[in-house]
Amino acid sequence: MSGPARPGERRIAVEDVPALLAGAEFYSTSAAGEGIEFAGLWLEDLLAHTGPVRLVAAAELDPATPCAAVGAMGSTIAMAELPPSGEEAEVLARDLAGRVGGPLGAVMPLNAASVNALLPVAAAAVLGLPLIDCDGMGRVFPLIHQTTYELAGLPLCPLAVVSAGHDSVLLDTGSVRAERLARSMAQAAGGWLLCGLYPTRAGELGDAAIHGSMSRVLEVGRVLCGHAAEGARREPSAPTPGEGRGTAPHERLLRELVAATGASVLGGGRIVEIGPSVRQAGTVYPGNPLGLVVNDHDSGRLIRLEAHNELVLALADGALTAAVPDLLCLLDRGTMRMTGPERLSAGDQVDVLCVPAAPVWHGAAGLALGGPGAFGFPLRHPREGGR
Repeated sequence: MSGPARPGERRIAVEDVPALLAGAEFYSTSAAGEGIEFAGLWLEDLLAHTGPVRLVAAAELDPATPCAAVGAMGSTIAMAELPPSGEEAEVLARDLAGRVGGPLGAVMPLNAASVNALLPVAAAAVLGLPLIDCDGMGRVFPLIHQTTYELAGLPLCPLAVVSAGHDSVLLDTGSVRAERLARSMAQAAGGWLLCGLYPTRAGELGDAAIHGSMSRVLEVGRVLCGHAAEGARREPSAPTPGEGRGTAPHERLLRELVAATGASVLGGGRIVEIGPSVRQAGTVYPGNPLGLVVNDHDSGRLIRLEAHNELVLALADGALTAAVPDLLCLLDRGTMRMTGPERLSAGDQVDVLCVPAAPVWHGAAGLALGGPGAFGFPLRHPREGGR
């Protein structure tokens, strides 16, 4: 069990899990965050036994500290049916230690979104290690090598993978082939794997990681949880202090989310169409293509969203307005929760937000790895301008 926190020390404890879960859903780009509530309950139980996890900046660690990214690949539905035991992280750490010259000294998230915002916390708790406040995506991407770690030239391998049945494999190959091999293993091993990858030293994370990612997830999660708690206490017709009675609850939440994330609201209104998309990605991605159309209440524009597990494009009356690597998020006005196409149907009311990705994703290499073209859409990203 962890001892008392030192002055200024940051920790993730049991009481932080609801905010962590809500923030993880927000940064999941809607579709990929569905059905992860089980992971929150599991993490609460785990932290109740291990104690809190220390959250540190990479710069706080000795530059020689060995560390590795932790994250799952595969289906969250499969994970809910065949949940982790917590011991998977010990297998990963053991397998990687033999290849990196000694035991790990810290854990970092592969991506601080969806279930992968929670699993590195669990890994750090089980191993008794600090969690580095960073990640390699700033969102969810479908492939494990679509990371800023990759953009910075960090080797993905050796890649250690372990199943819920504790089958373990250590791969040493190129990034693209590692993704393909591990994806096949996940399907054969019950639908998901826990991965330990991008083993490196803390001093190498300066330009390779998106720093402060876990803190941002917690901040946004607290906004969402605070709004939910406030809404539960307040009469439906009662205004927030300082606001007029006519301000809708979802508008107040949108303002808070915009302030916390720098997001822009693309529009909102009723879903008038939802169903399979005829567009197929140029690369074999996990998931099914879907499309939905929102009739913006204020402008009358039709906002079309294309999803391939994650939301990847937004077009307003046929003009591209937002795209990966920026995050597209959907707020369900009925439930006041982040949502995705699988939970929605025609007639539902939603708001569409776009959160800017980390600047590294808007460079030429970042757009090649995670922009519209990587998903089979031969479109110029709205931020490319005249390039």
